[in-house]
This record gives sequence, C-alpha cells and structure tokens, in this order.
Amino acid sequence: MEGHWSTGAGLTADECQALVRGVRAEATVTRLNDPALWGREIDDERYLLVSLK
Repeated sequence: MEGHWSTGAGLTADECQALVRGVRAEATVTRLNDPALWGREIDDERYLLVSLK
C-alpha cells in the first residue's frame, strides 16, 4: 500500500506503477479512496499496487 499524501510525500499511483513496470510485466493498481476504508472522506491518493510473476 502506498500513497501520495496530503503532505506531498509519497508517489502517485501512476509513478509507482511506471517504476514497477520497468522491471515487471504487470502492475495492477487498486485505488483505496472509499471513505468506508478510512472513516471519512480523504483528499490524498491512497492505493494498493500488486505485481505477480
């Protein structure tokens, strides 16, 4: 799980996916922006990136 946080820290999903695809054939991003996951609305970008094989 990664994110591009409201503080400016972290990587965007696109940046992270591009880095992983530089060495792997697959990188799937699932965005974690559902308020039910955090108990409130969020303003930053949160995601899960999975790369198999």
